Amino acid sequence: MTKPGELIVVQEWEGYVVEIRRNDFVARLLDISGQAIREEEEATIPYDQISDADRANMCLGSIFRWVIGYEPATDRNKHAVSRIEFRYLPPLTQSELDEAWAWAVETRRLLGLR
Repeated sequence: MTKPGELIVVQEWEGYVVEIRRNDFVARLLDISGQAIREEEEATIPYDQISDADRANMCLGSIFRWVIGYEPATDRNKHAVSRIEFRYLPPLTQSELDEAWAWAVETRRLLGLR
């Protein structure tokens, strides 16, 4: 039995931003609730669906999860919910960048590329 405030997921996507526009953004979506193995959809999402902080930090390639579902309420109703949560990773350190560069140089050398 579900409790009030518990989210019952109906649909879930993982997406990334492909275009940023004046009033909305365009994203490519992978349906992760249906176990899809390739990108299936493109969506235009208005900015009022995300937080001001996410809008300020969003850039091309930003990754997010979009969940649509409902929450049972104490008044025996269901409340529709659409949640978009962006993922922000910490910046790479200089040593991580140096290590990646060294790996790329060595890989090119092993492949006989200049």
